[in-house]
Amino acid sequence: METKKDIKVSVFLDQEMATFIDENKTYGMRRSDYMRGLVWEKMKRKKAKPSTTNMNNSFKIFYLYEDFIPDDLKEYSDLLIEWWPIRKRRGGSCTESVANRIFKTLRSFPSQDRKEALQKAITNGWKDLYPLKKGYKPEEPKNNHPASRVFTAKGGFQ
Repeated sequence: METKKDIKVSVFLDQEMATFIDENKTYGMRRSDYMRGLVWEKMKRKKAKPSTTNMNNSFKIFYLYEDFIPDDLKEYSDLLIEWWPIRKRRGGSCTESVANRIFKTLRSFPSQDRKEALQKAITNGWKDLYPLKKGYKPEEPKNNHPASRVFTAKGGFQ
C-alpha cells in the first residue's frame, strides 16, 4: 500500500505579499496554512477537459462535459450540464449508460418540448426527465358556440 507523502516547498515572499497573507489569514493560522488553502481552493475550481482515454470514466465525476452531448442535442447542452449535478444530488446514477438513456428520452420528446422539460427538471429538482402534460380537455372552437353571438343595433344577432 502506497502512503501519501508531504512535500516541502520554500516560497520567498516580498513584504507586500507577507502583509497581504497576515491581513487575510485567520487567527492562529500560519502563512503556510494560508497558502496551502489557496492551492486547495484552486484545485477544487479547476475542471480539466476529459481526454479520450478517460472519456468512459468521466461520467463518474458527476460533471457532464459538453463533449459528451450528442450533436443533435447540443442546443440543450447548457441545460443538460446545469441539470446533471442536480440529478446526482437527488440520488440519481451518473454513468454513461444513464446519460445515453436520458439522451434517448430527450429525443423522444417533441422538439418544442425538450427545452421546457429540461427547465422543469432543473426548477423542480427532478432526477429524471418527464414529458410535458398536455391538457386533458380539448379546446373548444370559440366562434361556433351559440352564446358567442353578438347583437348590434344595425345587424341584430350575428
